[in-house]
Amino acid sequence: MNQPRPLVDRTIAVRLLMLQLAAAVVVTLASLWAGRWAGVSAGMGAGISLAGSLYFSLQAFRHAGATSAPHIVRSFYKGEAGKFVLTAALFAVVFVTVKSVEAGWLLTGFILVHLVGAWGALLLGTAGTKK
Repeated sequence: MNQPRPLVDRTIAVRLLMLQLAAAVVVTLASLWAGRWAGVSAGMGAGISLAGSLYFSLQAFRHAGATSAPHIVRSFYKGEAGKFVLTAALFAVVFVTVKSVEAGWLLTGFILVHLVGAWGALLLGTAGTKK
């Protein structure tokens, strides 16, 4: 008897997280040319973006069986809501606790890693469908 095929493929999520991790490292190292706190700030922003994506992935891809479509949809909504709250909370923590943070670099790190996630999802999602 065949096992039911999963509705959700986790391998794309893992590849996407690895791509975002690589982007976070590159953004952090590249921003160090502007100074120590520029690099630290960009790294924190990249980390915030990566943490949100990781939370979403863990939440959204908990249910993958062919019979759990309603659970998958609910998990995606929970994952996105949790990602939003986590991102806002981490930004608040950084702005309150890190007095030397450079806001421009913090946002640059966040936005670049976030864009890698968005574009990577489009590219990896369409790359898997080509034959």
